[in-house]
Order: sequence, then C-alpha cells, then structure tokens
Amino acid sequence: MEKGRASKALKLGRKLTSKTQQQLSMETFLSREAFCQQENEAYKVQPDVTKHFINKYNNPWVAMEAANEYIGWGVTRLDGRAADLHRSSVKDKLLEELEEAIEAIKKVKTSLNPDMIQSFERQDVERSVQEIIDATKASITWVAIVCDEYGLSWSEEWDKNQTKLKAKQFVRS
Repeated sequence: MEKGRASKALKLGRKLTSKTQQQLSMETFLSREAFCQQENEAYKVQPDVTKHFINKYNNPWVAMEAANEYIGWGVTRLDGRAADLHRSSVKDKLLEELEEAIEAIKKVKTSLNPDMIQSFERQDVERSVQEIIDATKASITWVAIVCDEYGLSWSEEWDKNQTKLKAKQFVRS
C-alpha cells in the first residue's frame, strides 16, 4: 500500500472544488493548518474530512483512500498507466470481472470440509477469493464513476441499499 494516496486524493479533491484550504476550513470547522497538514501527510486524512467530501461534493475517493491507509486494504482509485476510467471501459471491466468471479466460485466445492480439501481445491478457493476482490473493486469503481458522471449521490445510494437490507431483515437497525 502506497502511503500518501489519501493526502493526494484530498488535495486533488480540494482543487476539483476550486476551494482554498481556508475556504474548506470554514466549511468543516477545521483550521486551514489542519487541511495543510493532512494534504502534506503530516497527519492522516481525518474521517470528518472524508465525510465532507462525500456529502458536499459527492467525492468518495478521499474516503476510500483514507480508509485504505487506516486499515491497510480496500478500494483505491485506479490511477496506473493501464487504468481507463471512462464509464464504458469501467462497465466492460466490471462485467468481465463479474463473469470471472462467477466462474471461479462455481469451481469451489463448499460441500467439502475445509480441513479435508486437497491442495488443488484450496487453490480454487483462493482463486475465487481473488476474483471476488477484483469484482468488488470493479463494482465500487463503477458506482463511484456512475455517481459522479450521472449526478447520483454516493451517500444516498448507499443509504437506499442499507434501507433495503434492513427491510429484508439482512441487517439490524
């Protein structure tokens, strides 16, 4: 995990809003210095700052990068040379990853006792886990891109999903 991705996302997010550190400090009741220190990696990007970028600017990337730095894993923005974040490319990649995940899951024999599986069966389990992680990252990237480009609220979409899960009694209130 590369350090500083959250601070870079914060700085980029701030620039995309065309706000100064001082202007953001007035919106969040943090000092300008606090923003400066977070952007320059003196301090980790704080949860309240990430929530602000999601709620006010519909930008989940700061939060995702910060969560990744805090816990050491998770979804980060694809920013390598091979990354193509056009919504059509992201959609095609998501479909590819979902198909690969489904095929990998089909190969796993869950009826077998985990203590009794052969090494090749364990490899199928591990491959399915990696394919699901790929599909998860592609799914979250799709949600972020679509929310941004179509003006859907990241927070509201997650809230709707949580409400649905509660109504179906998959989670408690």
